[in-house]
Amino acid sequence: MNLSDLAQHRQHIIDRYGEWTNHNLRLPDGSYTIGPELPNVITLPDGSQTQEKSNVEAKLQRFLQAISDLCGGDFSRLRILDLACLEGLYGLELAMQGAQVVGIEGRESNLAKARFTAEAWGLENIEFFCDDVRNLSPETYGTFDVVLCLGIFYHLDAPDIFKFMADIHRVTRQMAIIDTHVSFQPERSYDYEGRTYWGRDYGEDHTAWGSIGNEKSAWLTRASLFELMVDVGFSSVYECHQPLVMKFEQLRHRGQIDRSTFIGRQGTPVQLKSLKSTPASQTRERFPEIPPA
Repeated sequence: MNLSDLAQHRQHIIDRYGEWTNHNLRLPDGSYTIGPELPNVITLPDGSQTQEKSNVEAKLQRFLQAISDLCGGDFSRLRILDLACLEGLYGLELAMQGAQVVGIEGRESNLAKARFTAEAWGLENIEFFCDDVRNLSPETYGTFDVVLCLGIFYHLDAPDIFKFMADIHRVTRQMAIIDTHVSFQPERSYDYEGRTYWGRDYGEDHTAWGSIGNEKSAWLTRASLFELMVDVGFSSVYECHQPLVMKFEQLRHRGQIDRSTFIGRQGTPVQLKSLKSTPASQTRERFPEIPPA
């Protein structure tokens, strides 16, 4: 895209679909999709000042560092799926890093903005599809080294969340990153394929960030999310704490909301050799739920 036409193209997108609502991406002419962000300067206990990362920047740093550390550091060798990609930030950054990226998003208004930014930067290694993430399958989209499920899992209701997690596993070759809210308390149960999971219902809205087609969503407890990830086939599950997303920690410590980043890895269960043991698939204990207060 010619730089002289950039502002005109951006305005055309805004006139048709409205302003960008979340992803404030830098464009080649130095402008931003939303506008320049003022630095958040904080004063440390010793009186010195430092610039605090924005919540979006902190999350982006976390996700990219996890992918780099766990997948060998060479983004150009990776095929990555960004589920419910919104205005494209995470997938676009990964494409800039050299990965082959597919973004799926349910709203054309968001996709138009993501495609605009990709075209502005001349990115040919990212493609976008307008689809409901609940239609995910390897038959339709193939498989991926890394699957990003960022800020979408908690917008789905039961039983969709259970099939969705299974579908994520089916298309994952190496790892899936699940960034989601979890329920503090097991307020209600959800039964699926002979297993019981716990969590709470949460009312949905119909904004550009909300659900599509469901009036409520199901937030699993941390324990039930772990169990679901293992039940669908991930061989190990991890929680990412560094790079730090300060907002997540502050909200959790205040008891307001619990959101974190979980990583499911594809692998083969290891059979122990130094101890007499039964096959790993027969010995797994269920993660204990915290009793209701």
